[in-house]
Amino acid sequence: MRLEIDVDQILNLANSKEFAMHESNLAFAASVIIASDYEEGNEKTWETERKILTALAKQDFKEPFEIILVDYKIYQESLPKDLSDILPNLKIIFSNDAESAKRKDYGVKFSTSELVAVLEADCIPCSSWLRILVEDLRTLPDMVAVSGRTTYGDDSIYKRALSLLDRSFDDLGNAGKTQFVSNNGALYRRHILEAFPYPEAITPFLSSRTRNQAILDAGYQFYFDPRVSMQHAIGGWEFIKDVRRNTGYSDMMELAATPSLNEVPRLLMKRQKFEWSLYKRLGRKRLKWYDWPLAIVLLFVARWCEVPGMIDAVKGNQSIPNTAYR
Repeated sequence: MRLEIDVDQILNLANSKEFAMHESNLAFAASVIIASDYEEGNEKTWETERKILTALAKQDFKEPFEIILVDYKIYQESLPKDLSDILPNLKIIFSNDAESAKRKDYGVKFSTSELVAVLEADCIPCSSWLRILVEDLRTLPDMVAVSGRTTYGDDSIYKRALSLLDRSFDDLGNAGKTQFVSNNGALYRRHILEAFPYPEAITPFLSSRTRNQAILDAGYQFYFDPRVSMQHAIGGWEFIKDVRRNTGYSDMMELAATPSLNEVPRLLMKRQKFEWSLYKRLGRKRLKWYDWPLAIVLLFVARWCEVPGMIDAVKGNQSIPNTAYR
């Protein structure tokens, strides 16, 4: 089943009694929202969405769950008809917002379960992902969100090194309470998503950090489960620069009392220490012995790629130049 409706139509439908009655009769154990936060170029191929829908169709979760794919309205005319053949219980909705954070929040309005997963389209979950995360929230009543490991894959030195550098900030190395929940794929209790929408920011990096901290400040807790993983898409040098420019901007806006060029050295050193701590904590588990030379080089190269983002913040730029992040 696929529901494809224009933004204005679906808002009218959502206010109708018929829609309310239909939705109340659905008994999904979980809702899964998919939104893309990374779009290169102007032409959309929908291959990223095909891959994640295929992965969700292979989940070993035996209970019924719904999928809500939320995309930017400018892509509505290019929507391929075959997406509805990949799995049942698929809704496709379109939003007037280009920003992925707003589209994720928009998708929550159309979900019907008390457990809501929010995934980015370029992150492929392992087959046990949904089942284990649902089990976690059912058995851990004090936790409001749970996520697992994110990697770029394990088939090259480049991917293993960057997985540790870019994607292991929330990796405890073992199961337990954590200060972070993955923005690219996590399962939440619905009331948290409703109470803590993403704040306005020019990059999803900063928006997710700000919301993460707001939830923690309100006294809620997150859980990390290393039994599940997601594989994040990865590109080449331009991808690295883009990730790090967004990181630099977010560090300056979040960690500096006032954005200033004088803060650049302090923030670079702070991140250097933090990411070196990831190497010390997880390096033996995640890297092979011959990965270390490249991993060390990338640790230092990443710093130079963050400086342009910090300068963007100091200048008060309202967008990050040439970024593919939305």
